[in-house]
Amino acid sequence: MRGNIERYIDDTLTQSKLETANKLFSDFFSPMVGDIGNALFGYVIGRTLEFAFFSIYARYHRTATVYELKEIKEILERRSMEIKSKINTLTNK
Repeated sequence: MRGNIERYIDDTLTQSKLETANKLFSDFFSPMVGDIGNALFGYVIGRTLEFAFFSIYARYHRTATVYELKEIKEILERRSMEIKSKINTLTNK
């Protein structure tokens, strides 16, 4: 599971996918969002959680265990600075 989540984050952080998400937030949601960078961070985290939960359910036909939730949290905590850095580079902060 860990490897799949790591690869998903890597894929989500590609320049083209971040640019697409940035354009979507900038063009359509900027009036509702105070900070595009924070919105993009939430987008990446949310998409990653969605992927992880769906993957567990699809494979094991159950929700995530406490251990799995802790592991997902640790991955996201460890990668959060990288995620923020890529978003800040894109949004020129």
